[in-house]
Amino acid sequence: MDNIKNMSALGRVYDNLDKIIENYSDLDETKDAEKRFWEYAQKYIFERQGSLKKFDLENAFYEVTFFREKQGFIYGFNY
Repeated sequence: MDNIKNMSALGRVYDNLDKIIENYSDLDETKDAEKRFWEYAQKYIFERQGSLKKFDLENAFYEVTFFREKQGFIYGFNY
């Protein structure tokens, strides 16, 4: 991160997006991906209703991170 100029200013923007962007909230696709992840986790990790599949868990987790990253990109250009 040494090559990014004014990292502290970027940090302040990031930490306050909900105040800077009018009507800021998670996008529907982000909410849906997170919901699917927690449903999977609830069933296969917390309640142990079957065998946990590493591949499926990774897919659910990475789907959430993908949509969160995409959302950040979209809101970044909105600002």
